[in-house]
Amino acid sequence: MLKKRKEKTSQHNKQAKLLKNPIKAIDTTIISASGKFEGRIETEGTLIVEGSVRGRIKCSSLEIISQGNVEAEVYSEDVSVAGKFEGKMLCNGRLTVLGTGKVAGDISYGTLSMQAGGLIDGTVSRFKAQGTSVLPFYQEDCRKEEQEK
Repeated sequence: MLKKRKEKTSQHNKQAKLLKNPIKAIDTTIISASGKFEGRIETEGTLIVEGSVRGRIKCSSLEIISQGNVEAEVYSEDVSVAGKFEGKMLCNGRLTVLGTGKVAGDISYGTLSMQAGGLIDGTVSRFKAQGTSVLPFYQEDCRKEEQEK
């Protein structure tokens, strides 16, 4: 009887550990080649666009396939463009522009990867990492300006 109780307890502990650290599935949303979407998309996973999207997108990863067309305000960790993008993009991770990709608008990125043939047109800037030496100098300049006023 004692042995059965220990087995049940160890099984219960294993189940409790699984519940505390569940394996999180990655959501993938696909806008098919014939699909047209207008509005707001928010997902914690990946958004793959083969068709057309207009509006606002928040996702962890955005992939615009070669036939895809996105006119939107995008907030994403990673973006890969093989099709067309126009709008505002805040990509705090890696922005990849493939050889067939065309990107236009106000673009901010963490790191940039670009293949030959890819195009970027517009305002392009790199995110500044917090805690770099630039930040303390900027804060000191702001304090001095406030004190002078």
